[in-house]
Amino acid sequence: MLNLKIKPNLSKIKKKGGGGNLFYLISFLEGGVVMVTELAGARILAPFFGSSLYSWAATLSITLLALMTGYYTVGYATTKRKTSTPKAIFLVFLISGLMVMLQPSLGRTVMQETIQLPFFTGIIISQLIFLFPPVFLMGMMSPMIIAQINQTVQRAGKSAGNIYAISTFGGILFTLLFGFLIIPEYGISLPVILLGAFVILFSSVLLLRQKISVPMGLVLALIILAQFRQAYVSYQEYSPIHAKGESLVEYSEGLLGEISISNQNLKSPDGRPFKARMLKVNNVMQNQAVLNYPKASLVYYVNFIRNLVGQLPKKESALIVGLGAGNIYSDMQLYNIDVETVEIDQRIYDYGVKYFKMKPHPEKSHITDGRYFINTAQKQYDIIVLDVIVGENVAKQLVTLESFKKMYNLLPDQGTLIIEHGGIQDFSKNKFVPSLHKTLGQAGFEVSMFNPVKAPNNRYGDVLFVATKNKPIDKNNIFVAEDMLLSAGPISQYEVFFNDFDTSVPAELLTDDKNKTDLLLRDHYLHIREKRK
Repeated sequence: MLNLKIKPNLSKIKKKGGGGNLFYLISFLEGGVVMVTELAGARILAPFFGSSLYSWAATLSITLLALMTGYYTVGYATTKRKTSTPKAIFLVFLISGLMVMLQPSLGRTVMQETIQLPFFTGIIISQLIFLFPPVFLMGMMSPMIIAQINQTVQRAGKSAGNIYAISTFGGILFTLLFGFLIIPEYGISLPVILLGAFVILFSSVLLLRQKISVPMGLVLALIILAQFRQAYVSYQEYSPIHAKGESLVEYSEGLLGEISISNQNLKSPDGRPFKARMLKVNNVMQNQAVLNYPKASLVYYVNFIRNLVGQLPKKESALIVGLGAGNIYSDMQLYNIDVETVEIDQRIYDYGVKYFKMKPHPEKSHITDGRYFINTAQKQYDIIVLDVIVGENVAKQLVTLESFKKMYNLLPDQGTLIIEHGGIQDFSKNKFVPSLHKTLGQAGFEVSMFNPVKAPNNRYGDVLFVATKNKPIDKNNIFVAEDMLLSAGPISQYEVFFNDFDTSVPAELLTDDKNKTDLLLRDHYLHIREKRK
């Protein structure tokens, strides 16, 4: 009696268990699409909520929550006959492709509203809406496939292991492909839309092979075409947020996220109107210049550095890490300094040449990570400018004790390291500056600090670190020339001090192993984003 019951069940399982290679291919694609969707989720978030550790932590958490929920939900669903069929797998795959294709446009639409919410609430709600659904559906795929290919109970473990290994391999391959090749070249939106369209097309073909009804096929085709049109039109018509009186010149997506060039109407201190050109990365201003003479920066610290560099005792060669719009490079050219630049995103260099009249210098330009370049540099520079602390895009690996020791060795005895930290709303609450000061001192530097904005009582503005070897910079014998932003006089009038900042707790030493930059800059990140609502 017992054997008679078991044999028919095994027969059904064997009949069901065909098409293993096809299911392995679907599993491979599912793993890849999950990773691309996660990468896209973080990048789509960046122009609205930034790309700090908090944004990445939220992205990872929502991704894992979606996968967990998908696994659990389908674990129960596979016990039902209707959900344990190839047709169900193909249909879930198709719907997940639709959600992936809509992710860029849906995300931006949602965040236009959630940007009004508190920072952390806005991040979580946004990603629950545009990141959770596609990952949840993809999370359902592996258990459903395992249920299909299991031919015996004894082989269940091997089947599950194969599926999860293949899915993970797909994730690895797609992450490398999109992270190193596709996203830097083509941005996020278009590749994600096309990836979603491919998943839809592939799963539609599989569904047609299952002989679905003609009405159902027509409905699916109409939905797919309508959603593809919506996703592509949204991609074509999307424009980053810009203020009143600001007109977009060029916009692109890539390695750093969204980069835009815009023109804006401004007034000089005496009330005369003029036009300016601005560079933004993820909706945070990186540089601003006079439109008719784009080498003339309208940023305080850039003009301050121009005055400072011209009076340094040794300035034959320089290294700029973090190119911005290229104004610092152009200013150094005025002093016939031999300058090399390091920038991680090729578009920053290209836009500097195209829109800010930076002199092309491909043989002296290094498109790579700044810390990697510092670690492998084989020559010394009289001046090193570290311009990597703007908004929340802080290259944390460059502001550690180990990194500063490398820079110390790259400077001659009379060399100078200049570091800029901009957009501080309240000096008295900033814990990062004391930690950076302490870390520079521990690396052997003599450190002076200046606020080019010269705000009353140093309540807000920028902090420019000037670090030298052996003895401090001569503050009383270096002078600032008067211009639209700066007032004439010795740079000592711009000096700020350790006690101007939050010293209620001991300053942290920033090391590669224990780098609390994100924690120390938390309030700064929030301010950068809050004031753009």
